[in-house]
Amino acid sequence: MKNMNDSNKGIFLGIGLAVVVGVLAFVFSSDDAMEKTQSAINRKKAKHLVKKKMHGGKKSAKAVDKLSDSEINSLMGTVDKVKDIENSLSDVTSDFKNFLNDKMKDAKKVLK
Repeated sequence: MKNMNDSNKGIFLGIGLAVVVGVLAFVFSSDDAMEKTQSAINRKKAKHLVKKKMHGGKKSAKAVDKLSDSEINSLMGTVDKVKDIENSLSDVTSDFKNFLNDKMKDAKKVLK
């Protein structure tokens, strides 16, 4: 009986090790797959940005193709930050307009 328990332990240990290796391989491969997918998406966004917003042509698209994934990610991160700043400025400008309109209305009421 002792030999059977030892062999069962070995089998379970082998199965457990195989499961752990499989899970780790899945986790690392899915991270790589996600990273590659995000890089491909960012590259497409960069090409669109260069073509539509900066009025670039085929040479500009080829220049984007030559950038590394980290350069593309950095470029798109910068674009996102600029968009955030534009949105913040737009909000501040809108708030300032509303403030001035309110003050103008108050001033007209005082003058009447």
